[in-house]
Amino acid sequence: MPWNNQSGQGGDQKPGGPWGQPPRQPWGQGPRGPRRGPGGERPDLEELLRRARERARGLFGGGAGGEGGEGARRGFGGYRALAALAFVVWLASGVYVVDAGEVGVVTRFGAYQGPPRGPGLHYHLPVPFEAARTVSVQSQRREDIPERSRGGDTGESLMITGDRNIVDIGFTVLYRLSSAPDFLFNVRDPETMVRAAAESAMREVIGQRQLQAIITTDRAGVEQAVETLMQRIMDEYDSGVQVLQVQLLRAAAPRDVIEAFDDVVRAGSDRQTVINQATQYRNEIVPRARGEAAQQIQQAEAYREQAVREANGEAARFLSVYEQYRVAPQVTRQRLYLEAMERVYRGADKIIIDRGAGVQPYLPLEQLRRSNTPAAPAAPAPAQRQR
Repeated sequence: MPWNNQSGQGGDQKPGGPWGQPPRQPWGQGPRGPRRGPGGERPDLEELLRRARERARGLFGGGAGGEGGEGARRGFGGYRALAALAFVVWLASGVYVVDAGEVGVVTRFGAYQGPPRGPGLHYHLPVPFEAARTVSVQSQRREDIPERSRGGDTGESLMITGDRNIVDIGFTVLYRLSSAPDFLFNVRDPETMVRAAAESAMREVIGQRQLQAIITTDRAGVEQAVETLMQRIMDEYDSGVQVLQVQLLRAAAPRDVIEAFDDVVRAGSDRQTVINQATQYRNEIVPRARGEAAQQIQQAEAYREQAVREANGEAARFLSVYEQYRVAPQVTRQRLYLEAMERVYRGADKIIIDRGAGVQPYLPLEQLRRSNTPAAPAAPAPAQRQR
């Protein structure tokens, strides 16, 4: 016989299990399946709601008559099952996953429990005992000063230079975390701290430089100086921040004075152009002058050498003549006299004839003398008879 009719009684006996009760599934519920009314039709919605309320009362200790003790036992079992399920869920809430490029930071009652956890699956005691946070340490973080949403007309962008001018500055700071615990626990508001340190470093660097250099040739120097100063501030705060780069996006005069400043810039450009032209002219004329000076110096040195040598020769000649004079004074005096007279009358046009020489006065001696001299550019004058 079927197990639900083991009482041995007739067919009018209600079907039951081995203990005389209807067969039930776990948690005290009866077998599921389509239930129908006495006539075989499906129960209406009100009947289903009534049965559901009775089942709920039975599950949580409800019941009437002799079934009160059994309902209480079923309700106590339901509470235990729910408590066990809630405990399992509570324990499972301590499981967390750390992705690549992140670290997990665990705190116990608010106190940091190191070291940081690397990528993978980890577990911590559930709340309220411990809590875990995952922080990215590989991704770059960015701070724009001033903020793009606020535009460039705020006081953050106007700074005073070393020459007491005002410059409109816009820049970006790129950074990442070098220590997640320091970033989370040493500073109350890390993002605000990074912005404040970046703006302070930029103002200090701008205050040490000239306006013209900031907006033209010294932009790279400004970026490097701000990056170095900002990193020193981050290290002093133990903030766990590593500054990667400072990018100077905008460096210009304020809008109210931009036209006057442009005039100054153009004047400076014209000044530089004139300086370049003067430098080019100097580079051309100075080497030429130095070459001419060197040439004149060489000529002077050559003349000096020639004069010295001629003087030395004349002195040697004089000494040789003097030696001859000492040997034969009369002959030497006569020779010197004749040489002197020869030099004196060499360029004269007059001819002096000694009367005792026997020269005929009618001969054209002057013409003959001129014909023996080198040819002159002009044609010789016609011969004239001398009377």
